[in-house]
Amino acid sequence: MEYAMFAPLPTKMEKLEAVLLQIDAVTVQAPPPFVEIGKKLRMAYEHHRAQDYQLLSKSEWRQLPYALWVKGMPGLYKTDPGLLTRYWSEVLPEALQSSPRRAKRWLMPLFFVYCNAFDSESIAFQSFSAKLRQVLLLAQGSVAAKLREMDERQDFFNPVHAPSNLASLFFTLHQAREDELMGAYLFWPGFEGTKLGMAILRAGLQLSLDRLRELATVQRVMRWLQNMPAPVVKTDLRIAFADGLLLPWQRDRKMQDGLKKLLQDFFLQHYGDPRFLRHAHYQWEGVKPEAVNVMFYLLTGDTLKGFMRILDRTADDIWLFRQKFWMAYYDAGHIEEAWMVLGAHAQIAAQSNNATAVPQRFGRLEGGVSPNQSVLLLRIGDLVFSEWSHSGSLRAYREDDSGAPSFYQLTYHGQTLREAQSLDFHDGLNMRPELRHTHSEYGTWQRKARDMIRQRTGIYLSDREILL
Repeated sequence: MEYAMFAPLPTKMEKLEAVLLQIDAVTVQAPPPFVEIGKKLRMAYEHHRAQDYQLLSKSEWRQLPYALWVKGMPGLYKTDPGLLTRYWSEVLPEALQSSPRRAKRWLMPLFFVYCNAFDSESIAFQSFSAKLRQVLLLAQGSVAAKLREMDERQDFFNPVHAPSNLASLFFTLHQAREDELMGAYLFWPGFEGTKLGMAILRAGLQLSLDRLRELATVQRVMRWLQNMPAPVVKTDLRIAFADGLLLPWQRDRKMQDGLKKLLQDFFLQHYGDPRFLRHAHYQWEGVKPEAVNVMFYLLTGDTLKGFMRILDRTADDIWLFRQKFWMAYYDAGHIEEAWMVLGAHAQIAAQSNNATAVPQRFGRLEGGVSPNQSVLLLRIGDLVFSEWSHSGSLRAYREDDSGAPSFYQLTYHGQTLREAQSLDFHDGLNMRPELRHTHSEYGTWQRKARDMIRQRTGIYLSDREILL
C-alpha cells in the first residue's frame, strides 16, 4: 500500500497571481515630493560626474526625471548631457523591457514630470516628450499600455495638441463623470494645479463661443479651479479667465438665469466689483473692456431687480408699467449699466430686514426731493436715462453731455439731477423736453420713449415686449 508523503502541488496560485496583478495595476497615484528629490539628485550627479556616474544607485537612475528641471538651476541636459544620453539609450530601455513591475516604477516618474514640468513652447520639453513617446513603445505591462492608450486617444504626450484635446474632453463631455475622467487619465487630486492642468484650463478658455455659452461647460471650468493651490486671480490666467468666460456674451446677452448668477457671484467674490475699482486691487486690470462691460451688464440686472423690489413697496401705481418697460430692455440685453439712487423712504425699505436680495450698494438721494422719491439711472448705448418715481419725469442725456448724471456715486442732490436739460422726447412739440408718464395703460409714454431709443441707438422693441 502506497501513501503520499506530500500533498499535491496546486496547479493554480490564485493568491500569488492576484498579488502580481496588483503590483502591475493601473491606479491613480499622487507624485512624491519631486522638488526635494530633484535637488538631492542634482547633488548626487555632481558628486559622481567625475567617475562617469558608474556608482549611481538604481534609485538615482530611476528617479532621474525629477532632476531634469529644478527651479533655480540650469536644465540637466546642460549640466549632465552624458548622463542623459546613457539614461535614454541604455538604462531606461533595459528597465522598461525587464518586467511589467519594474516598467511601472520607471514610467511613473516620467509621467509625473510630464505633467508637472509641462511647457509646450520649450524645445527641451518637446525633446523630452518625443523621447518619452519612443520608449513607451518598448515598455511592458498594463501601465505602459495605459499610457500608450492615453497617447493614442488624446495625443497626450504631444505638448502642442494635448491641452486642447484634454480641455474638450474634460469640459464639454457633459455625460461623463468628472471623477471617472480624472481616473481614466491617472490624474490625482490636485493635478489641476500642475503646469499641464493649467494648460488644460487655458485651452478650455479658448473653446468655441457656443461651448463657453453652455452652463454645463462653465460649471466644469469653475470646478476645475477647486483643486488648484491658488485662486485663479493669483495665477497668470487671471486675465484669460475673465476674458474667456465673459467675452462670449459681449454681443448676445440672453443667458439663462443660472448662468447669470454663477458668473456674477464668482467674479464678484474673486475679482471684486468693477464699478468701484478704487476699492479693488488689480483683479480687473488688463481684462478687455468688452469683458468688463459684460460684468456691468450682470450687475445691472441685480441692480434693476433690487430697485424693482424696493419700489414695489414704496412707489406709485404706475411703477409696474415702468418696471415692465425697462426690464424688457434689460432682458433683451440692451441696458449696459444701472444704478439706483434711493430717497429716504426707499432707503429704509432697502435696509429693513424684510428687504431680501437687495444689492448692498446704492446712491442716496438728498435735498430738493420728496422723501418718497427715488431715481433709477440707466445707460442704453450712449444714452443715459434718469427715471424718477412718484410723478417724476423721465429724462435722457447723451453720455458725453456735461450734464449727464454720473453712475455709482454714493450721494446725489435732487436739484442737481433735475437742472441739466433733458434731450427732447417730443420732437419740439412740447415746451418741456422731459417725458411725463401719462396714459401708461395706453402705452403713450412707453412708445415715445421707445421711439427715442430707436432713433438714437437703432434698438427697437415691439409693443408686446414693452407694454403690460
